[in-house]
Amino acid sequence: MNCLYCKLAVTNLKNNRQFYLPYILAGIVSAMMFYIMRAIQGSKAIAAMRGADTVYLILTMGLVIVALCTGIFLFYTNSFVMKRRKKELGVYNILGMEKKHIAKVLILESMLLTTAGLVAGIVFGIVLGKLFFLVLLKLLHLDSGLTFQFLTEALMQTGICFIVIGVFILFYNLFSVMKAKPVELLYAAHKGDNYHSFVWVKAFLGIICIGGAYTLIFTTPSPIDIIGRVFPIALLILFGTLFFFSSCSVVLLQALKKNDRYYYKPQNFISVSGLIYRLKQNAKGLSNICILSTVVMVIATTTLALYVGQKEMLSFRFPMETKISVSDIADGQPTLPQLVHQTAEQYDVTISREADYKVTYISGVYKDNTVSVYQPDIYPPDMTCGIYLITWEDYSRMEEGAEPLEADEVFAFSSSKDLGVSEISFGNLKYRVKTELSELVIQSKSALSSETHYFFICPTQKEIDNIITELSPAENKFSRTYSMMFDAEGKQETDFNAALQNQLYLGYAGAKFENAETKKQSDNYTYGGFLFIGLLLSLLFMVFLTLVIYYKQITEGYSDRYNFEVMQKVGLDRNEISAIVHKEIRTMFFFPLFMAVIHLAVSLYAVAMLL
Repeated sequence: MNCLYCKLAVTNLKNNRQFYLPYILAGIVSAMMFYIMRAIQGSKAIAAMRGADTVYLILTMGLVIVALCTGIFLFYTNSFVMKRRKKELGVYNILGMEKKHIAKVLILESMLLTTAGLVAGIVFGIVLGKLFFLVLLKLLHLDSGLTFQFLTEALMQTGICFIVIGVFILFYNLFSVMKAKPVELLYAAHKGDNYHSFVWVKAFLGIICIGGAYTLIFTTPSPIDIIGRVFPIALLILFGTLFFFSSCSVVLLQALKKNDRYYYKPQNFISVSGLIYRLKQNAKGLSNICILSTVVMVIATTTLALYVGQKEMLSFRFPMETKISVSDIADGQPTLPQLVHQTAEQYDVTISREADYKVTYISGVYKDNTVSVYQPDIYPPDMTCGIYLITWEDYSRMEEGAEPLEADEVFAFSSSKDLGVSEISFGNLKYRVKTELSELVIQSKSALSSETHYFFICPTQKEIDNIITELSPAENKFSRTYSMMFDAEGKQETDFNAALQNQLYLGYAGAKFENAETKKQSDNYTYGGFLFIGLLLSLLFMVFLTLVIYYKQITEGYSDRYNFEVMQKVGLDRNEISAIVHKEIRTMFFFPLFMAVIHLAVSLYAVAMLL
């Protein structure tokens, strides 16, 4: 008897291979991705490298996303398959097979599908793991001599994860078959998504949800705030898109249906009615295509933009290779230039370019030619900016031949767009802008920076003190530091940087050491890891997207065959029918992609704020 069930399960899978082969493919790709990411995460080579914590955290996040998304979409695609197969199971029931026997067949089928997907996925993961590992090393700018290792823990965790997903899917299939009547099983394939009631209400909710999500994006005051809004924005777009395809589009087509001049033409009459039927039948599938397309494009563009934009972010933050600063220098201590040159001589390093200066920093707001201290209860976070005050004496050491300043004059420099003003006010103190500098040695200019830095060169320290007295910033909104930037060259530059950093932290108060190369390596681990996860997730979501489109098209194909025969019987010729069907298919294919492009365009505004 058990042998009969096995033969029946295998025969069922063969007869329904057009449904199950794509499903198995999705399982294989998902298992392969999960195994590769887990094997890389647990690799000794990754654990031993510098910045391992960052890469480990990113890979852990990727594993959780892969597991959750795989469970959701395998569950979803399984519902497509079962919808087509319920007629077959209903026939078994009518012919005398009890539901407990059908359950045994489903259990065996589930075991075969899960085993095939899991085993093939792990095999491909082991075979292609080294390729993906080399891609990660390339993105992290690491030695390609590191090797990809087979990891038993990765094998076990992949097996457990996908067996759990397979069990949940099996329970769903058993429950849906056991509770259904034979007649319901026979006609389940012709049953569409249940969105027929309250169409106008759902259309209104769809517009409100999508409009609300877009409003939250465009009214976000700062990059920090957009992070807190990600979850509500995602939920609004998710439900808004579902309501849009199930109701808003139907309402629009019904409006066309009421237009007699448009509707009562043979081609329009049939295509509009057909589209209304298709949208009601496939609202969930269309919304999923739209959302998946958006997710793929947003993940790919965001991670790639972050990775490519590293160089510009570094050049903005580091006009010179190294930046050091201290809050104060005690009597008898070497100045920063003295310390740097003494250490450079010890390590045979040449200092090629340098600038030292005392700077007063204020967390401020620049509005209407006036500088004021930033206050959270008055100004939104996106208005905050860095105000830096430097004396003319320090500036003249950076720029030879600098013009002198009168007591009521300043030089001005903006790290983003030019100020374009002739006068600047610090509270009630007014200064004439003698020259707006086009460049500054200690600060690069970038229109893409999320925060603007304003530098003002004042005649003397006394004028800076007057400005501080006038603005009266709180202690946490104001600081004075002695800083130095420089470029260094030499074979022992790494040892020189380590020694200098050690001397700074041990001997000076409020010491801070920043190096462009160190920051670049750290950014490579962060953004390279994100790009790697982005590539894997984009590939995975592309497989899911293709799967949803495939099942939607094959489901509609069976429906179109029946509709094709009906239209022929009522008198339409083959060319007219082909034109109508092609018009409907084009609309149903490009409609969700068009909506995805709109979602992407709005999402990129939020992404740009984070970059």
